[in-house]
Amino acid sequence: MLHEKAYRLILEAILDGRLPPGRLLKEEHLSAWLGMSRTPIREALARLERDGFVVKRGRSYAVALLSKEEVLEMYEVRIPLEMTSAKLAALRAPSHVLDKLKEIVSAMSVESSRDVSPDPLRLMALGGAFHEIISEGASNKFLRDGLANIRMRLTPARLQVFLDTSRRRQEVEEHRAVFEAIASRNQSDAEYYMELHETNVLRFLRDNFAVMR
Repeated sequence: MLHEKAYRLILEAILDGRLPPGRLLKEEHLSAWLGMSRTPIREALARLERDGFVVKRGRSYAVALLSKEEVLEMYEVRIPLEMTSAKLAALRAPSHVLDKLKEIVSAMSVESSRDVSPDPLRLMALGGAFHEIISEGASNKFLRDGLANIRMRLTPARLQVFLDTSRRRQEVEEHRAVFEAIASRNQSDAEYYMELHETNVLRFLRDNFAVMR
């Protein structure tokens, strides 16, 4: 269906930063860009509004801005869920999940150490995949689905983390500590290092997130 394709393409552009927070989205511009009529564009924008990615702005839409309050509220939910996910992964994750986590930490380290312009979008994708695979290892579909929804809504904030050189390096070390705790099957350490990581991210966002209103 065309409206499904339009939804996916617009959402991808929002998530990878091509359509940044606050950008006005006019049907005629999107129609020309995507090469389709306004009807599927209109349906896609309505769905994106329901999902919280865009907001109504007169007769048009704009990419949603996350407020400071919304980020704080989402982290109030995210932090304990991520801690539980890490704890359960330390208990249940099979060896192939541990292998995937190790590969991601290694890839993050390589990307963040590049001499010329590490790719923040790739680092964000790797960080998201790291948390998704931990959720997979936790073997709890309700936990996995809840965290996936929160992570998606926090995407503009997550990208901000990987645009900062200092925070980018800390991300790698914090992910490594979480991985090592899970790999060693230490549930209390897995919880601790995940809480430390997410709390540090929240502190950084509280102080630095440029698009908070």
